[in-house]
Amino acid sequence: MIREIINFVKDLKQDYPEVFDLNKRPSLGLHLWVELDEEGNWKNNPPEEGKDYVVYDGKMDLEKLHYKAIQYSEFGRTVGGITDTNKCLDLPAKKIHSCSPFIISFRRKEFTNVTDRINRYFEKATFVCLEKEDEINIQKIKTFKNKFQDYISFIQGLRITTTEKNGEQKIIPLIDTFKDDFYISIYLKNIDLKTYKIAHNKYLEDKLFNNNKYNHQDKNTDELYGLSNYSNGANSKKPFLEHKTGLMHKGINGRILASEAAALNQFEILLVKRVLPNPLPIFIDKSEFKKNAEIVSVFNNEGERKFSYSQLLKKLYENDNQRIVSNYYLLNINRGVVADFDFVSNFQYKLQKFVIENLFQITHKKELLPSIKLHTIFGFENIIVTKIFNNCLVVKYGDKGIGYKYFDEIKVKDEQGGNEIANLILRFRKAFYDYIYKSRKQAITSSMFDEIMLTSITSDLRHDKFKEGYHSKETSIKEKLNIWFSLYNNFNNKSKNREDMAKTFKELLKKIDLVANDPEVLLDTEDVGEFLFAAGQIIYFLLSKSKTSNPTFAMLEPFLQKTNAVQLQNAIGTAVNMYKHELGTYKDRFQRLASQVLVFPTDENLKNYQRYLLAGCFAPAVIYKSTKEKELQEELNN
Repeated sequence: MIREIINFVKDLKQDYPEVFDLNKRPSLGLHLWVELDEEGNWKNNPPEEGKDYVVYDGKMDLEKLHYKAIQYSEFGRTVGGITDTNKCLDLPAKKIHSCSPFIISFRRKEFTNVTDRINRYFEKATFVCLEKEDEINIQKIKTFKNKFQDYISFIQGLRITTTEKNGEQKIIPLIDTFKDDFYISIYLKNIDLKTYKIAHNKYLEDKLFNNNKYNHQDKNTDELYGLSNYSNGANSKKPFLEHKTGLMHKGINGRILASEAAALNQFEILLVKRVLPNPLPIFIDKSEFKKNAEIVSVFNNEGERKFSYSQLLKKLYENDNQRIVSNYYLLNINRGVVADFDFVSNFQYKLQKFVIENLFQITHKKELLPSIKLHTIFGFENIIVTKIFNNCLVVKYGDKGIGYKYFDEIKVKDEQGGNEIANLILRFRKAFYDYIYKSRKQAITSSMFDEIMLTSITSDLRHDKFKEGYHSKETSIKEKLNIWFSLYNNFNNKSKNREDMAKTFKELLKKIDLVANDPEVLLDTEDVGEFLFAAGQIIYFLLSKSKTSNPTFAMLEPFLQKTNAVQLQNAIGTAVNMYKHELGTYKDRFQRLASQVLVFPTDENLKNYQRYLLAGCFAPAVIYKSTKEKELQEELNN
């Protein structure tokens, strides 16, 4: 992985060097430049706003002094970015986060706690960043340090005028408006930027590697080698964290050049600045190198709202319908940690034969919804994965876009399925990630898909609410049944005899309609599917007659839990006795179905056929169906 990232950074330097200047912003908070005279007095005291100091809150437009702050703060950036304090010079306290003798930078929450760290910080910064012979700058630094309390006093005295909710204006200390993670950064103005850069380079030489005790200077080339700092650790004192595979030498598994360590540091900074898509494809073939720059360039040329990875690839494919994206590593970084890194030999963007039929006749404003044809793998992700995991794995935030939780902490509200759906996501999200992002079609199997769909649907049954004549989960259940049956044969399946559930559903609905309306038509005693589909029709009809105060779909679950025909028939018989006085004008159709279902002979384990019972429950009710509805159904089937 390290080698691929190093080459990736080299590609960007060659083909898209502008990326290293993108998204540069001053740190949130106060930026103050102090100038000292030859006697060591604070020359520009009191500082003038807009000339000697500036505030940045993350929302305002950048002004001239903001850009100056960006320039200076670049030379106070720690290895891995300002947010990584493991390489700061104020260890172990980590209260001061800068890494230059010409800069003091610390968070607002440490405003009253850094004074006792100043001497130690400047001592370390001088040792690391300057030569012993540089007496002039060393003297300037001492003077800069000695006036620190004056800088603090000035900052404490800064006031701003704010407007309260009632319109009243109030004067308060500027520092009180800062959040804890805002920074106070103080720069020594007497030093030119060239000297700032030299000092920062000295810091990098000392801190780029993970641990300097592994450094080695090549006598022939004079090049410095060391242990990579990126996503790496020297764990000789922690044997359970040591690398146990690969070649090892003195407790490490290889060194890299200082220039390569610098490239890895630049990569981390690009991550901090959010100028790289995530996941990130890293192409390894020389003929494909320009795709690295192309993808990053497209990602950064779409305004402030960045593309998601799916939108990014969609844009690339729109520009070239014949495009083939292949032979690359896919890197996913979550909260600064490498969550996944894998090789993708051939990414398949377009889908074939992914159509979700409206088998269960979902309507909107009394109009049947059309079938959904999925054209791309990301259509599958944004429509199918969103629905089957109840908007908890792929999360739609309305107008705010979409979030992806393949490697994040999973939180599922009770109404979304609670622990049931959370456990389902944790078990199978890696398979879906591999299927979608790496085109590993074997990652999702038919049996896995069946388990997910059945668990998700039964979870909806348990969490259904009934209010004002409507079931809260009815549409969700029917959508999932549509997905399950329509995509029943679209995933990796060892058996070649798996049925076409969409076709079977249509045939069952037609057959059970005939059984309900024609006394000459009988259930096939060899077909457990017919039996359970008809049973589902009866169960749903009986429960619709319930007079309970809360007739939710949870009432269906006891029937689903029956493992053999006798148990199910007994449960249906009990329900018939309970609701027989409610049969009314539908009595004949109901009796034709019930008389065959209650005596159906089978020894099969019904757990293997639960989909038929669910299908019967939520299919259009043949017992209720009028002549007009039958004509409409025949028209749809034809």
